[in-house]
Amino acid sequence: MIYLCENRVLNFIEEPSNNPVLVSIQPVLDTPVEKRLSPDDRIRVWACIERKVWEEQSRVVESKTLLIRERTQLEREIQKIAAEKERILVETEERKRAEAEKQRRLELERRRAEQEKQKKLAEDARKVFEEDQKIKFYKSGEKEGLLPPLPSPPLPPKVTESGIFLVMREANIHEEAKEKSKVISKGDKYDLFDVIQSKKDELGNFWHQVRVGERVISDTGKKYGWSPEERSFWVKNKLLVWVYPGDFANLADAKPIKVKVDDVQFTGRIASTPQKMTFYEVAYGANYTMREEIFGWVAESEGIRRTTKNKEEMRNLLKDLSKTLWPIRVQEDVLRGYIRQGFTREQVVLSWGKPDHVNTTRTLVGVHEQWVYGEPPFPKSYVYFENGLVKTWEFIKNPGR
Repeated sequence: MIYLCENRVLNFIEEPSNNPVLVSIQPVLDTPVEKRLSPDDRIRVWACIERKVWEEQSRVVESKTLLIRERTQLEREIQKIAAEKERILVETEERKRAEAEKQRRLELERRRAEQEKQKKLAEDARKVFEEDQKIKFYKSGEKEGLLPPLPSPPLPPKVTESGIFLVMREANIHEEAKEKSKVISKGDKYDLFDVIQSKKDELGNFWHQVRVGERVISDTGKKYGWSPEERSFWVKNKLLVWVYPGDFANLADAKPIKVKVDDVQFTGRIASTPQKMTFYEVAYGANYTMREEIFGWVAESEGIRRTTKNKEEMRNLLKDLSKTLWPIRVQEDVLRGYIRQGFTREQVVLSWGKPDHVNTTRTLVGVHEQWVYGEPPFPKSYVYFENGLVKTWEFIKNPGR
């Protein structure tokens, strides 16, 4: 009998010499064959089995060790990958925070720049507004709070009316709209004055303020005074320099005058008022001349008031009337802009002007004419003629309705 053990043949029964014969490949242990084996052969069989078991266990241990090694390597690689992932996440988060911080700083800088820009624009606008206010103040002379403690030059009266006033006899022109006020000038017959405004006095009499003329104020010699602005301001805005003559201590009582920039020299001295207004000392020119308009009041009873004519038109009307032989009453009515029954066409034209439209009707008793003043369909007045003379007239109230 032979027994196979790991590619080795164990010969237990020999028939011919050196001629082993395989008699069984069945299991030996725990079989009748085992009982027939000698103890040495049984040990040899068990040793073979133990070796096989040991070798199998060795292979298992080796496989297990290899698996553990591979698992450990995989775990290390997984840890490396996890660490790399964590590093990438941290770097990404850091980049996001850095980008967000950068955007926040850029936004803050943009807002700060925008605020600075708006602040600068507001400051520039304020400076421009203040300079415009100053320019307007110095040009018009109106008191706007720029120089509250100082008197401003006399302002011309506000023009609220138009037209002229024709003096019909020698008349006094007063300083105020009062009979007992100071007389500043006289008007001769047929003198014409531009009317500025009108009002009633305490007695109910109408007065008209008129432009009488102008007077020239001149002075010579080098003098000193104080200007509220530097030379560059007057040069830049092409304005006459305002100068308050005299000492700085008497500045509040000084009346400002206007002098050309070329006639003013700034001495370099600077002083401030209690209101913290800065003034600059100046020396102004040797020859100083200023023109001032004169205004006065004339009573309405002294002449004729025409609101629809100017001086040239009234002169032409006086010239046309001088060529006629009409009665004084008719001439005065024409000068006042009145018409009466019996007026001729020429008298109506001189008094009211030429009509806008004429309607003529011929009948058995004569020629009837309707003169229309005002553009249709809303005329202002009508004048009716019969045979060339005024018969009647009418005024249309609220022609637009």
